Amino acid sequence: MNCLACIAALWAAVLFPAPALAGVYKWTDESGRVHYSDRPPPSHKAEQVRIRINSYTGPAIVSNSGASATASGEVVIYTTEWCGYCRKAKAFMDAKGVRYREVDVETSQAGQQEFARLGGRGVPVILVGNQRMDGFDQARLEAMLENAGRAR
Repeated sequence: MNCLACIAALWAAVLFPAPALAGVYKWTDESGRVHYSDRPPPSHKAEQVRIRINSYTGPAIVSNSGASATASGEVVIYTTEWCGYCRKAKAFMDAKGVRYREVDVETSQAGQQEFARLGGRGVPVILVGNQRMDGFDQARLEAMLENAGRAR
């Protein structure tokens, strides 16, 4: 019976989004105290707090994930609108004619969940087959694309 409870808990964790991915709301009560919650209060005006994701600023880190990082071997880049390194990586792939799927981790709930499953801590995160790059380095991305047979 104890094992059944563990399985049920695991399924619940998979099927329901994590509270960390939900919105964060801020409001001030009548006493002037500031509150934060994952739900806006019904009796107060609340503002949604935008939580920013970091951008990698150091050298890019390339790792081999073992299994295919993407189901179809596609190239995927996890980005935000404001990230300069993300723009550089996309411009590089566009110039090379590389097809890729972009996932904005701030505006897409599904993108936030994918990013969390990957253990993403900053953007860009670039997946090419079984290779992963945290950050952006043009020469290293080109080598990743060549290794996966995606370079043109």
